Amino acid sequence: MKANPPIFISLILIAMLTMGNNIASAQQDNRKVRIARIEIYPAFQTEYKAALAEHAKTAVRAEPGVLALQAVYDKAHPTQVTVFEVYASDSAYQLHIKTAHFLKYKTTTQQMVKSLELVEVAPIAIEIKPELIGSEE
Repeated sequence: MKANPPIFISLILIAMLTMGNNIASAQQDNRKVRIARIEIYPAFQTEYKAALAEHAKTAVRAEPGVLALQAVYDKAHPTQVTVFEVYASDSAYQLHIKTAHFLKYKTTTQQMVKSLELVEVAPIAIEIKPELIGSEE
């Protein structure tokens, strides 16, 4: 799967979520940042997107260690999904993959996924205009 423009848009969304949190610099250095490249079978596009959206919303809302889960799909190739994950630490990630909502997502979508590639990444520069960062109440 090739990198595409939605990746840059999602990195901006990650910045909005992670910069808006008041996290100490030491904690930011321990963050786990990853990209998941997923290819889904065409017959499951709608179901998969709904399951992923539900999972991401629940994880960010319920887990303090899940700082951001942003998912996009390639408009030219809608079966190609990219998820940007930011966790407070590796231990927060380890807790995440044991939650009921994550296990539900994995079992529900297992037959929908054609391929999955997990890529550990590290931010170089994520800049965003300060007026775009708002606090969610």
